[in-house]
Amino acid sequence: MFKKFLSSRPSETIVLDGITFSLEHTMRKNMKRMILRVDKKNHIKLSSAKISKKRLENFVYDNRVWILQQQARLKDPYELDSAFYYFGKNYRIKHHTKPLMMESESVLIDPDKAKIQSDSFYRSQAQQYLPNRLDYWKKIMDLEPSSLSFRLAKRRWGSCSSKGNISLNPYMMKLHTEMIDYIIVHELAHLVHLNHSKKFYALIESYIPNYKDIENGIKDLSLEMA
Repeated sequence: MFKKFLSSRPSETIVLDGITFSLEHTMRKNMKRMILRVDKKNHIKLSSAKISKKRLENFVYDNRVWILQQQARLKDPYELDSAFYYFGKNYRIKHHTKPLMMESESVLIDPDKAKIQSDSFYRSQAQQYLPNRLDYWKKIMDLEPSSLSFRLAKRRWGSCSSKGNISLNPYMMKLHTEMIDYIIVHELAHLVHLNHSKKFYALIESYIPNYKDIENGIKDLSLEMA
């Protein structure tokens, strides 16, 4: 019975801003609106009631900005000439079949093991660099965390628990050194104020007077790296 209410057109192609997409259209009887999604790279899915090919194409073109934004999110972050950040510098990705290797302007990475190699690189660099910076700042601030751990995360640079356990994101190694120091001071300040109150930021400002500029720089660089 279900087949009477659902059918599909053969997949077609459509070009948006020079990028060729395959277009899969599923028709559902009595559907009142059109639903559009990009479910994988260069592939558009559209569901609607029966409509003409012209109307379908017009709908896709009218939504091309959104489609291209979704496409960008699905982009392989390790493809050739993509950006690889380390201490705020933008290296260009090149491919080889060996372990990750840094050069003056590029990083060589195995495309089949890219995420594993990349995450391992940032974790090892973080374990070498960040404890020293934490030691530096905890002496200046006269504060002592209970422990330090590392956790890879997409959206959070660090955290401090009510028990004084500080966790730092190894992806911090993508940032400039002043940004790394700010995040460490931010988490240490939570040992005094486990909130984001005025007193909390006043404490940060006493050690990093330009912290607001650094915060904005982190936001800008995070958008660039996204």
